[in-house]
Amino acid sequence: MRRLILLAIALVAIAVVAVSRLHGGDAQAVAVVEDTPVPTHTPEPHVLVDVTGAVAHPGVYRLTAGSRVVDALLAAGGMTGEADLDALNKAAPIHDGQRIYVPRPGETIPAGSGGSDAQLKIDVNHATASELEALPGIGPTTAARIVRSRGGHPFARIEELQTRGLVTARVFADIKDMVAIR
Repeated sequence: MRRLILLAIALVAIAVVAVSRLHGGDAQAVAVVEDTPVPTHTPEPHVLVDVTGAVAHPGVYRLTAGSRVVDALLAAGGMTGEADLDALNKAAPIHDGQRIYVPRPGETIPAGSGGSDAQLKIDVNHATASELEALPGIGPTTAARIVRSRGGHPFARIEELQTRGLVTARVFADIKDMVAIR
């Protein structure tokens, strides 16, 4: 019986070798596929904003980078009934360290708060060259000169853009209401 089993195994092995030799030219490459690694979750960057004024829960809130003023207002529990609903641009993007003040009717937004006139102006002492280039009449060369000029001595007044010879009188007239010194 053992001999029959061994003989059967030998015959099967011979048959396998014979078949493989007959089809030797038709061999296909076998691709080794490795498991795709599970993507790791990169934590999203956050910003901290101070929400104050006519909101339900004034305070400092951590929000996902790229959030909007409306997200900060919702985090603070929403605006109260005494809030001036039209005073803020709720779709404006927020940035780290920003203060968002929700005024009551008749109040003005404190300078430097999100949505205030001062907040909307470009700070010539801290703006990047590309931010300065967004101003009318300011190209890459002028923006680079402004950045270099403030490096040694920050601007004390916006008029210094003209008195230092960085912009012409015409360009200064176009941008004076769009820039600030902070």
